[in-house]
Amino acid sequence: MRSLTDPSHEIWFLTSELEGQRASSFRQERWCLIFLDQGVKVRVLNLRGAFSLSSIACTDHLEFRDFRRRAIAAYSGPEGSVREGYAARLLRRIKHLFLIDLYLPNVLRMFFTAHLLLRRREDAVIVMASSPPFSVAVVGSALKVIHGKKMVFAVDMRDAWALHKALGGVKFIKRMIERSVLRRADHVSTVSHGLAAEFKQAYGVPVNVLYNVATHYLDMPPPDPIEWSSVSPKIEPQRMQLVYTGSTPEGHYDLKSVVRSIVQVRQERPDIADKFQLVFVGPCDEARREALRQSVNENDIVFVGHLPHKLSRSVQAKADALIFLAHFGENNAGVVSTKLFEYLCLGKRVLPLSLHEGSDVDRLLRRYCGKSLNVHSADEMARAITRTIENGCDWLPKLADVTRVLELTDDYREYAKRLVAR
Repeated sequence: MRSLTDPSHEIWFLTSELEGQRASSFRQERWCLIFLDQGVKVRVLNLRGAFSLSSIACTDHLEFRDFRRRAIAAYSGPEGSVREGYAARLLRRIKHLFLIDLYLPNVLRMFFTAHLLLRRREDAVIVMASSPPFSVAVVGSALKVIHGKKMVFAVDMRDAWALHKALGGVKFIKRMIERSVLRRADHVSTVSHGLAAEFKQAYGVPVNVLYNVATHYLDMPPPDPIEWSSVSPKIEPQRMQLVYTGSTPEGHYDLKSVVRSIVQVRQERPDIADKFQLVFVGPCDEARREALRQSVNENDIVFVGHLPHKLSRSVQAKADALIFLAHFGENNAGVVSTKLFEYLCLGKRVLPLSLHEGSDVDRLLRRYCGKSLNVHSADEMARAITRTIENGCDWLPKLADVTRVLELTDDYREYAKRLVAR
């Protein structure tokens, strides 16, 4: 293996969100640590907001973790989702219509910083862009045009950009940009087979699949015990609690059927309806509006606002079962939320809703839990909930040995080896 003093033994990450503690930041952290394990020097160029660009070059875990710790400590942005509310949706539409995120001040600064660094190099370097934001992939693509064989260009597409049905903008222009960027890359990876198939069909590029396994959940201390009264006075401890934690972005989930199933259970089986509650923890405005629209019986569904992550994990551990909402769309749009691994790593029973048979999450549940559940309509959801209340949660999927998810990180290591070898 080459020594760390070899200037060609280096990878640069064009990324964002490393100052946060969301699932996307942990995937990028995992990439950096795995390359450091390969003996590769890591340089990070990290977008922060619209103006700031933080950077570091490190050769071991300690340096990188210190950078991440300082970035998190300095972060002053919102802890919860920024995708809720009419103002947020309007701003997102404007951003995608005019492609504003592609030429923000710190995006331009990222390009010129990397460009000048590449001009001073003689040996090739790996450059990995972690999208979203898609702007970092565009920066990497522009650098590839200018510097050619001096860089091995990899794009890690954690989400679709032009192909994302929920995002606005002029689709054919965005697809032209996305196609150009991905075809220019030497390697493309993504988080699910569903997304990989979509990229390959639309753009004709081979795509590697690396599930966003979120193994950091295994390193966290056990959740602190809590009482339901400390979470919300509307939660009735004598009832079974089926809990969803997270946000409900507009149009992502079939909340109409979910809420309708609760209404149906109340109408058809009032004896069952009094024995459980559905609890939403987080910024769930669309779910709340749907519950009001369908006139849900008071306290059948309880809404709790955003909670700090530590307290949210305590709520998850306290729940009788955790609800996983699959993305509402064909084959669940290839989305594999890290929420799945968060639930599984707690060793909790999972009640998946709107999950298509053969989708990535369905296959993961069958692989690791030995079973899955495919319910879609309000009638099917009502029957699944009724069965859970009558017979208990033992019939729901559960990961018995939580350490089994660690095997998915082997794919990251093999992929990293291929990039370094090239």
